[in-house]
Amino acid sequence: QNRPFNAQNIADALGRHGIKKGMAQKHLDSLTEKGEISVEVGGKSQVWYKVQDPDGVLPDDVLKEMEADKKIKAARLAELNGDVAKRKARMMQMAKQLTTKQMNIKIEQLTSENAKMEEKLVPMRASKGTSVSASEMKKMEDEFVKNVELWGTRRRNFNDALGTIMDSTGQTKKKLGDELGFEWDDEKATEKLDTYKKTVDTIKRKRAIEARQKKFKRMVA
Repeated sequence: QNRPFNAQNIADALGRHGIKKGMAQKHLDSLTEKGEISVEVGGKSQVWYKVQDPDGVLPDDVLKEMEADKKIKAARLAELNGDVAKRKARMMQMAKQLTTKQMNIKIEQLTSENAKMEEKLVPMRASKGTSVSASEMKKMEDEFVKNVELWGTRRRNFNDALGTIMDSTGQTKKKLGDELGFEWDDEKATEKLDTYKKTVDTIKRKRAIEARQKKFKRMVA
């Protein structure tokens, strides 16, 4: 390697061959006298380095030309890498899209669903319908909220009481229900209650927004 070195460096590198620092120093001095290597002395330290061949050093104008060419190629490489990244992103995006076959299947599915929905809308479109005032809508919403909350409260109270009985008797829910003749809500009923609760939450949020709007109008009036 073309880098400065001292006697200890040589001894460390060739120690497994029995070369000690003193012997390395002796050979370095000999090579220096022959002009094969150069030495720089700084106090008690000596550093050797390979004699540079003037014919092996490129002229400054050639080095500058090579440096400029290097920058041009680096810029071109960056440009190509950017183009590759864009193409990869495009390919990933296309991979997520449906194929023609999948699109045809999806279109058929949506067309079938749309036809079924249209059938359900026929009687509604044929009916003249009746208009509902805001006050009537509020009354219906209030009644709906009241009944849903009552359903949820009764269901929760019953389950709490049933849990207490099961803990005290050690009986299972099924066995206790069979003995007392209980009829349990099926999954559809439970799902309906959950859906109704979400509707109640929506009604309450709407009422809260309306109340804030009225309060704001009073403040700015």
